[in-house]
Amino acid sequence: MEQIPSKIQKIKTKILEFYFSKIKPRFSKTVLIVVIGVVVFLWLLSLIFFAPPSDFPKEKLITIPKGESLKEISTLLQNEHIIKSEIAFDFCMVSLGVGKGVMAGEYLFQKPASVCTIAWRTIHGISGIPSAKVTIPEGTSNKGISVILAESLPGFDASLFLKDLAPHEGYLFPDTYLFSSRASVQDVEKIFTDNFQTKIEPLLGEIKESGHSLRDIIIMASILEKEAKTPEDQAIVSGILWKRIDNLMPLQVDAPFYYLLGKESNELTLADLKIKSAYNTYINRGLPEGPIGNPGLGAIRSAIFPQKTAFLYYLSDKNGVMHYAKTFEEHKENKAKYLR
Repeated sequence: MEQIPSKIQKIKTKILEFYFSKIKPRFSKTVLIVVIGVVVFLWLLSLIFFAPPSDFPKEKLITIPKGESLKEISTLLQNEHIIKSEIAFDFCMVSLGVGKGVMAGEYLFQKPASVCTIAWRTIHGISGIPSAKVTIPEGTSNKGISVILAESLPGFDASLFLKDLAPHEGYLFPDTYLFSSRASVQDVEKIFTDNFQTKIEPLLGEIKESGHSLRDIIIMASILEKEAKTPEDQAIVSGILWKRIDNLMPLQVDAPFYYLLGKESNELTLADLKIKSAYNTYINRGLPEGPIGNPGLGAIRSAIFPQKTAFLYYLSDKNGVMHYAKTFEEHKENKAKYLR
């Protein structure tokens, strides 16, 4: 007689054979059909709502104003044919933003992109606008800055820049900037002046203690940028020039003439030194009417903290080396020795 365990084993085998031959294939086909259906549905859904519009504009510049609601922004993007569906955009914003909002600003859309890509860019402020790295050397005048900007930014209005920023000579901080290639004169002005305020803020207390106004410090610093090369020499020259002002002596510095006439010291004539101008430090006492360039922090600090010495005169030789003198006689000897 066949044992019970053997019979049970046969029954189990038959059940498994029936499952694999009848039930499992049907189940697998059903699952496969469902999966394919879901995939097709999601694909159609992406085409309808999440894919870029067929009339997506190329090279389109969109400005998202500050303070706009998500509804207003999604409506704007749909009206401009950047997205197909406001609902899809809202979904992507919630999914990707994790509570973050859209960053205001200008956005350049050069080619079609999915709605979630658009959402990601606006969340992280990825403008898509090419940037230009611009370096402004210390002491550069507004005119010099306008030339640099015109060479670096396509379509930049240098003449408007000079006109609008004429009162800001000396207050456009020399630095390395990253400007949008589409930056306007107003954009550039704000970036420059904001940077100046940031740099000068920590020094305001020391400027007040110096006994000089911010304006006078900037004028003096703009002169030091041209008159001396090293921080050490700038500090010594600063002490000499402030001393001359205190002694009611004319500064007799040549740097303002380059600002006025574009002439270096060795190009100046006696007639140039007699020109009637508020920048002529040979015929006027005190500081010139305004800054002659935009000084950097080193020159500004030298203007605030002059080096006190017994010197009253200085000159720079052909190699840029400074030579100092206590008396006019010593100064004349230096001129004869170093400026032959």
